[in-house]
Amino acid sequence: MRKSIVFSVILVGLTFLNSAHANDESIKLKKSCIRDYPQAAGQTDQALLSLYAQVCDKKNADRKNDLLAQAAMRFHQIGQNMNALYLVNQLKQQNVRGNLLTDVTFLSSVAIANASLKDMRNTEMRFLTEDTTYPPAKELADAIKSAVPAPDTSNLKPITDESLRNKARAQRVAATSSAKRSTRSAPKPKASSPAPAKAAAPASKSSASPFDSLK
Repeated sequence: MRKSIVFSVILVGLTFLNSAHANDESIKLKKSCIRDYPQAAGQTDQALLSLYAQVCDKKNADRKNDLLAQAAMRFHQIGQNMNALYLVNQLKQQNVRGNLLTDVTFLSSVAIANASLKDMRNTEMRFLTEDTTYPPAKELADAIKSAVPAPDTSNLKPITDESLRNKARAQRVAATSSAKRSTRSAPKPKASSPAPAKAAAPASKSSASPFDSLK
C-alpha cells in the first residue's frame, strides 16, 4: 500500500516538473530583438513571438518582410488592430507591398469601424450623421457590394463542340416528345348533330270580312 502511495506521489511530481519545464520553454525574445522591434515588447502570444523570433534570426534575412507581414496579420487575429495597422504602415514606408498587407489593412480597419459603430449605437445612443459619417459608410457599403466574391465555377464542365451538339440533340428530343404528348392529349372534335327543323309558321288569317263583296 505504501509503495503504491509513494509511486503516485512520484508520478505527480514528475507531471509537475514536466509542466514547469514546458512553461520554461515559452518563447522569450532577446533584448536586441525587442530593441529593433519594440512592438514585440510585452507580447505573450506564442505565435506572434515565434514570428518575431524568426524575424530576428539572421538566417531569415531574405524572408524578413514576409514574416513581418504575417506578424501584422497575427496582430489583427488577436484583436490588436492598431498594432497591425502600425506595422503595415511601417512596411509600406519601406516600399513593401503585397496582398497580405492589403488584407490586414482592410480587416483591421473594418474591425475598428465596427467597434466604433457599436459604441455609437449602443453606448452613445446615436445614429450616423448625414453630412459627416454616413456618406463614407455608404460609399464603403457600395464598394463592398461591387466586390462580392465571384461564383465558384470549378465544378462547371467546359463548353466544347461535343457538348453543344449534345445539348442541341437533347433539345430536339425534348421538343419531339412534347409534340407527341400534345398530339395524344388533344381532344377529338365532337360530331355536330343536325339542327332541329323549324316548325312551319301557321298561315295568317285574313282580317277582311267575307261579307265585304256583298256591299
